[in-house]
Amino acid sequence: MTVNSLTAQALYPEPGVAAAATDLCKVYGSGDTRVVALDRVSIGFREGEFTAIMGPSGCGKSTLMHCAAGLDAATSGSVRIGTTELGSLDDRRLTELRRDRVGFIFQAFNLL
Repeated sequence: MTVNSLTAQALYPEPGVAAAATDLCKVYGSGDTRVVALDRVSIGFREGEFTAIMGPSGCGKSTLMHCAAGLDAATSGSVRIGTTELGSLDDRRLTELRRDRVGFIFQAFNLL
């Protein structure tokens, strides 16, 4: 997976970072069916910049974006939108944050 050049050390509290993830892990299943979709990924998205995330099918691009946007919970690690830590939000506050501060364009065109 290719990501921009922000390092984990520079993510917080660097001004101009719109969203960031630090040491993000996402695991599905357990035992023989355990799949590690994200393994300690750190990335920052700067305000006013476009970022391309590229890689082969199944490498974790969509999982990263779902966790970074609060659509899916990470197994471990930290996700922030601005200065708001997503892991500390209850369902109501997470819904409000997604409604008020995040825009989504889904890969499968789930637009209403």
